Amino acid sequence: MNMLMNNIVFSAISNLQATGASILTAMQLLGIISAAIAFGIGAYHLIWGGVRGRQSSLVWFIGGSVGLVGLMGATAIAEYIDSQVVF
Repeated sequence: MNMLMNNIVFSAISNLQATGASILTAMQLLGIISAAIAFGIGAYHLIWGGVRGRQSSLVWFIGGSVGLVGLMGATAIAEYIDSQVVF
């Protein structure tokens, strides 16, 4: 009975890990699209923003870049945490 329970728990953890990985992959795809939109908005502010255009465009450029780097690095962080956790 104990062996059956261990198999069920291991299966549930494996399924949860696979679900998390697929969610992260989908979030990364949406992150690329969001960063492209942010860079486009920043470019609009830079071109048509007038005197304060450069200042307002930097917020969009930096925000899009930091968000994209963080989201793309999430897979490496998750794999590192997975390698360190032992049940």
